[in-house]
Parts: sequence; structure tokens; C-alpha cells
Amino acid sequence: MADRPPPPSNKLVKRPDDALVRKAVAAPAPPMRLADSLEDAAPRTFVHVDRKGQVRSPARYKALQAASYGAAAAIVGGVTVMYGALLGVPGIGVGAAFAAYFGWHLRRSRLLHKATVLLVHDQLDEAEALLRKVLASWRCPKHVAALAEQNLGAVYNRRGNFEEALAHQRAAMTLYARGNAKSPMRQVVEYAEIITLVNLGRVGEARQRLDQKQGKVPEGDYLRMQHWGAELYVCLAEGEHRLDPEQLHQCAIAALKITGAAALLGLSAWAHWKLGDTDQAWHLLNEAYDRRQGVRLERALPLLWKWMEEHAKDAGVDPSIGADEPTADDDPLGGL
Repeated sequence: MADRPPPPSNKLVKRPDDALVRKAVAAPAPPMRLADSLEDAAPRTFVHVDRKGQVRSPARYKALQAASYGAAAAIVGGVTVMYGALLGVPGIGVGAAFAAYFGWHLRRSRLLHKATVLLVHDQLDEAEALLRKVLASWRCPKHVAALAEQNLGAVYNRRGNFEEALAHQRAAMTLYARGNAKSPMRQVVEYAEIITLVNLGRVGEARQRLDQKQGKVPEGDYLRMQHWGAELYVCLAEGEHRLDPEQLHQCAIAALKITGAAALLGLSAWAHWKLGDTDQAWHLLNEAYDRRQGVRLERALPLLWKWMEEHAKDAGVDPSIGADEPTADDDPLGGL
């Protein structure tokens, strides 16, 4: 009796000539980590900023988030009770429709939140897909669309496509102007635009944008760092130091206190070098290299990185200190 062939196996056996096509599965978004303060903010952490651009505690963020969810639940509950009392079962249906409406907005907010987390962890393709989904959604609110455009600008910034980054940054600025013009995020994207203009070689235009702020340094600590970083980067591109000595001193002291301030330390080092204070310049430059882990200065601020590399030997920098595998920076200032 001849042997029967074995039954077909359910296992997928890979042979050398097989071309197995698998659907790419996006990696899950890492958890969002809020820093307790600006000083504790590392490159891949987030900070909670109030309307004045001041970093506030994670506890305040959680309290505001809980309050917003509670207010939404109260509105849905009130509508359901009111229309239910007036119309009976059809009224309860109205309440259910309101609940679905709020749920729809909540899902869109969660998409934006997830995209932002993916962005700072360098998962750029996944972040871009979610951001475009948010923008394509029906009746997207202006402030949500502005944040999505701003984050798309950051995506293209990290890819080194500064023309596209500038287009999205300006789209975000237009949306902020039509909606919440006083949002601190509008000022953040304005400083990001200045950085991008410098990276495009449009230094005169960057200076014009900066001068429109009439030298006013923001009150909040986070926006203050953004302002100093943008101003020093323009000065670096111009080859001329313009920052007031007292402001430069405040900038350097503040940067030394911040865990992830590699870019601002590097810019402060250049400014002190330009003034002839090489001792302070080399100290700050060494600190910048020490804190560059998780920051990609060569992409975010190429002019600064070029200067740092040219003077690292003069400062006695060990090039291995602070180095790691290439990663993206959190903002146009490379983590401040």
C-alpha cells in the first residue's frame, strides 16, 4: 500500500524564492510624559503651557482635562434630561445624538494627541497620516486645524524639507489669526517660522519677522526661551551679535538650568564667542554637547551645528559625549 502524502500544513513556510508581502503595522504611540517644569524637560517630554507661555505643573493639566470632560458630560446629561422630559423617547434620542457629537470631537482630539506623541518620537510617516486625517475630517475646528498644520510643519522640518515646513507653518498662523489669536501656540509657530526662514537662507525676511515683535521678550518662560533661540539664530546667520548683554546673561543662566537645552546652549556659546569671551563660550559649548542626546541639531539648526563642529576642538569637546543614535528633536529649537 502506497504511503499517502502528508496533509497540507497551515504553517507558512518561507522559501528563498518566496516574496512575502505583509501589511505594515504602525508601532503604537509611546505614552505622553509631562515634565514637572521647564528645567526638567528632556527632548522627548512635553510641557503644559498656560496662556502667557509659562510652563505649569502636570497636575494643573490633568485638572483642566478632567474639568473639560466633566463639562461635556454635564451638557450631554442636561440635554438628555431636558429633551427626554419634553419629548419622551425621541428626546432621549436627541441626547444620544449630542453624545455622539461630543464623542466624534473627542476621537479627533485623540488622533491629534497621538500624532503629536508619534512626531516627537520620530515616527514621522505615522504622525503625518494621522494629522492629515484630522485636517480632512468634517468641520474641523480652526484651533484643531491650526495645531495639525503646525505639527505637519514640524514633520517636514524633521525631514529637512523646509519649503514644505514653511507652507504648513504659515497655514497654521492664518488659522490662529482667524480663531484664537492670543493662543501661545501661535507665538510658538511664529518663532518656528523665523527658524525655518533662516534655514532657507531667507535671513532678511527672518529679521523682518523678528523686528515686527519690536524686541518684546515674552513673559512666560517657555515663550521666552523660544524668543531668545530665534533671535540668536538670526544673529548667527547675520554674523552679528545683537542681544543685550544682560539678556544674553539671563539666557545662558536659564539654558544651563534646563535638561534639554542643547540648542540654546550652543547659540549662547556662539554669542559669547562673538563677544570674545571664549572661556564662557567653551563652557557653554561643552554643556551643549553634553545635552545633545535625543536632539538632532544638524537637521533642526544646521548653521548652529556647523559652527559647533568647527569649534568643538577649540573647546576641548569629547565628540562621543552626549551622542546617540539619530533621533528627532521636539521643536524647531532642537529641544531648546
